[in-house]
Amino acid sequence: MFTYSTGVSLDGFVADAHGSLDWLFAADHDPEGPGGFAAFDATIGAMVMGRTTYDFVEHALAESGEPWPHRQPTWVLTHREPPAVPLGDGITFTDAPIPEVAAAMRAAAGDLDCWIVGGGQVATAFAEAGLLDEVIVAIAPVVLGAGTPVITTRLDLELVAVERNRDLAVLRYRVVRPA
Repeated sequence: MFTYSTGVSLDGFVADAHGSLDWLFAADHDPEGPGGFAAFDATIGAMVMGRTTYDFVEHALAESGEPWPHRQPTWVLTHREPPAVPLGDGITFTDAPIPEVAAAMRAAAGDLDCWIVGGGQVATAFAEAGLLDEVIVAIAPVVLGAGTPVITTRLDLELVAVERNRDLAVLRYRVVRPA
């Protein structure tokens, strides 16, 4: 299963107009509560993200001094040169077509799921290729007015779960395939 799980503002942005996520990290939440990372991460066998997301993570880790936090093989979609030293082991920089990347992810994930980390362009590409199965959004109590959209294509969804984690509303949707 391919799951797009992300934080989002009330008006549907995954990053503000400056590419920042400070608004999301400011939201009061329990890391072990609904939508918490550790429980979700245990279900994930492979990940994919765009280069902008990778660069954001790289910058955040450089500031904090923390190592790459993921055990899963990770694909970074990009047309730019990869960094000389990736953040961690198992990171592949690629400009391969989405179906090819998805097949490699499925093979690497085994019985576990695949996480579309972001951003919205990557989720849109997987959705347009018919490869998105589930969308999980943790809605933060903020309206940004502009920024990076959560997804930019038509996507019909069925709500399957609603949970609250302090300030966050965590919604889980199943992607409805056209008949």
